[in-house]
Amino acid sequence: MLRNLFDIGPGEKVSDFEFIFQSEYWGFALLLFIGLIGFAIYLYRSESWLARNRRLIMGGCYVLAGFLIVLLLLEPALLLKSTRSQKNNLIVLLDVSESMSIRDQVDEGGADGAPPEGNESVAPGQPASRLSQAKEALLKVRSGLGEEYSVHYYSMGERLQTLSLDGNSSEPLSEVAATAGSSQIGSAMEEAMARHAGQELAGVVVLSDFSWIDGTDPIEVARGLKRKDVPVYPVAFGMPSPPDIRVRRLIAPEVAFAGDKVPLRVQVDSSGFEDSSVEVVLQMNDEVIESRDLILTGQSQFVEFLFVPPKGLEKANLKASVEDRPGEVALENNDAKHSMQVIDEKINVLYVEGMPRWEYRYLRWVLLRDPRLNVRFLMTQGDKYLAATSPRHLGVFPSEVEEMNRYDLVILGDVSASFFTNDQVRWMEELVKGRELGEDENSSSLVGGGGSLLMLGGQVASPSSYFNTPIADVLPVKMDSTSRQWYHGSSYPVVTPDGLESSVVSLHPEKETNDRIWRMVSPMGYINGLTPKPGATVLLSRSGNDPTAQPYPLVAWQRYGKGKSMYVGTDDLWRLRREVGDQFHARFWGQAIQFLALSRKLGQNKQVTLETSRKQYSTGERIELFANALTENFDPVDSDSYSVLLDKNGSGDYPVEVILDPVPGTPGLYGKSILATEAGSYVLKAEDGDALKANVVEFEVDRLSLEQRETSMRDDLADQLASLTGGNRLGDFSGDDSGGPSVSDLAGLLPGKLPKALPVEREKPLWDLPVIFLILVFLTGLEWYLRRRENLV
Repeated sequence: MLRNLFDIGPGEKVSDFEFIFQSEYWGFALLLFIGLIGFAIYLYRSESWLARNRRLIMGGCYVLAGFLIVLLLLEPALLLKSTRSQKNNLIVLLDVSESMSIRDQVDEGGADGAPPEGNESVAPGQPASRLSQAKEALLKVRSGLGEEYSVHYYSMGERLQTLSLDGNSSEPLSEVAATAGSSQIGSAMEEAMARHAGQELAGVVVLSDFSWIDGTDPIEVARGLKRKDVPVYPVAFGMPSPPDIRVRRLIAPEVAFAGDKVPLRVQVDSSGFEDSSVEVVLQMNDEVIESRDLILTGQSQFVEFLFVPPKGLEKANLKASVEDRPGEVALENNDAKHSMQVIDEKINVLYVEGMPRWEYRYLRWVLLRDPRLNVRFLMTQGDKYLAATSPRHLGVFPSEVEEMNRYDLVILGDVSASFFTNDQVRWMEELVKGRELGEDENSSSLVGGGGSLLMLGGQVASPSSYFNTPIADVLPVKMDSTSRQWYHGSSYPVVTPDGLESSVVSLHPEKETNDRIWRMVSPMGYINGLTPKPGATVLLSRSGNDPTAQPYPLVAWQRYGKGKSMYVGTDDLWRLRREVGDQFHARFWGQAIQFLALSRKLGQNKQVTLETSRKQYSTGERIELFANALTENFDPVDSDSYSVLLDKNGSGDYPVEVILDPVPGTPGLYGKSILATEAGSYVLKAEDGDALKANVVEFEVDRLSLEQRETSMRDDLADQLASLTGGNRLGDFSGDDSGGPSVSDLAGLLPGKLPKALPVEREKPLWDLPVIFLILVFLTGLEWYLRRRENLV
């Protein structure tokens, strides 16, 4: 009774207590109490005709009641010092991403009372979804733990949300559906730990299929939990290889030339349909143009089509699909789309070379055979009668700015800078950067820009002779050394992480094969000692490069003003022809030239150039937005941010402003990553003030999310989380053949941490206790009753 009276909870042990008074009016209270005593003596001495005992009782009640009133005015309190046992906390995370809606196989035992997801009704013999099984596991976790643990339930998708489970009711779970676009397991564990910082944690239970991971790396979070001695207990749902056929991607260029033969590669992944034949269909603008039969192997496979964009077509909407097969866990991932822009205009190229070297001899024929190119050659050494005998060769470098401005791309070979006049060097810079005419300038200044410059390094003059010239500013490399080193046969080109994301150095869709092709370029000859500029992107480095240092810029590019520049640091790329002819050699040069020159043909090289990383996305993917902003003089804009507008066709909620942040190391370049949440056609454009100076970018977002594309349960990740933290993987659900303990065994697996005794010091006010008021009412009531009985006023 006393524990309830003083709010002493169960498990709380009082070690000491002290009475205190919160009011400071002691003098006033003492005078008031003395006055009450004096008045009581006066009152009851004047009523001497009453019996002595009766007067003592009534006077005592009066004095005691007055004493209690004075005591209450002093606000008495009880200072309690105690220790309170704290329960161990357990965190339970339930994955509600879209992949959890997949039904892997028939659940012969039924859902065992688990609430269905959303409005789902699980009929007998019907496959139970992963989420339904996860809910069943969650209920088993709740019923298997006693009062020893304080369990906190959360759902996790793009964000962490609290699940309120009161008593034994499963009703709140029936409203939980698998609708999140991604499962950010690492971020969810991190946030849940932050919410319970400073509390004793017995462990973290993760109910998920671990199929698609976004946000913070869960392995890094698990290492942090290990340091805090918090084990993770993963419960994996689904099958590591569910029966499914997935068209992972349609690999194709963003832009193609009309009439050109464009190779398209369709990547098809499959499991559970080995040795089956499926038809891979290629469509353009909803019309079937070709189909191929594919025998499935259960691995990742590629089907190649040769697509020829017809003349007169501006945009080709391509779609690759496979037929739906009975038993697939997901049909939404049976197709992939790609949007391709078609142009019907040749690229004008000027190739200036010194002595005819091996790379020039093979590159010359590659350029001449490419129907997309209109090429002119200028040899500064060698046969001086070439220009007179061949219309493809020039006798001199363009002497008029208008003539120079007709070229989209200039390739500088191993040519000394002294071959060019100062004006010609300036024209090449302005071809890339662009320049606005001033009031006092004449037409000899180049207007426009947006072209490209490619330097093919050599042993004689490139790039060493271009120190202190405008060309040195254009190139993506720092020419701070003229030293050359000989790298023997063990040195070869290596594709960098940025190169993996670029089509320029992609010679084969499989990374291992692509790396093997580039190793054919060995030995490499003299290579200049260079480093990349801060804003440059290195696509190829060299083997043997110090991994802790900057990558060697064997092939690198950068933006410069309105255009682009590229440096190729070896003239031994002709070795790509070894045993295969010009297949890979021509592919690299064709992709590099198209990458550099197409922007100008498409009208994208403006004062403000807007870009997206791709033209086709799925919901749940990240969209990279970029803006390369230049001033009126075509110098990089220096600002803390740059705002663009994102519009969606047919939506009243758009356009919306997107604030881009500066990209470190690249002046004038701004970028931001946004999440594709809604399907539709989008337009990226500049704000009204820059609208006339900027291009417009269109891209599509399909409704299919990555969660629907990735259907396999990742048991390797579940095992890693358990082993890293000292936990256990819990099983006993369909598709999980881990052979370990089940969720019903969780209570016995949790570490036997003793409840932590927390010291508690608190003040318990006494002036508002009901018992004090009851005593006061009793004393005053008794005194009143006795006075009425004696007929006293």
